[in-house]
Amino acid sequence: MENIYILVGIALFVMGIWGFIVTEHLIQKLISLNIFTSGIFLVFVAITYTNEKASSIAIALVLTGLVVSLAAMALGIMLIRAYYKSEK
Repeated sequence: MENIYILVGIALFVMGIWGFIVTEHLIQKLISLNIFTSGIFLVFVAITYTNEKASSIAIALVLTGLVVSLAAMALGIMLIRAYYKSEK
């Protein structure tokens, strides 16, 4: 069953990288990076999943990563907003 989660995580990873490379709009690039990190988190938890239970260390690391990712997303949005305001 965890193979499905690994495959979905890899698909998210690839879509995030592809979206970051292909798009030119900064907000879309930021969203692509968020999708990329979500794929990494999903693969990490799926790999550490054993005996009907995920590792508590892996869950703690993923939760910490999600908080850091959210803070980076907010900072990125503010920087992009300041960039577009300075262009006008």
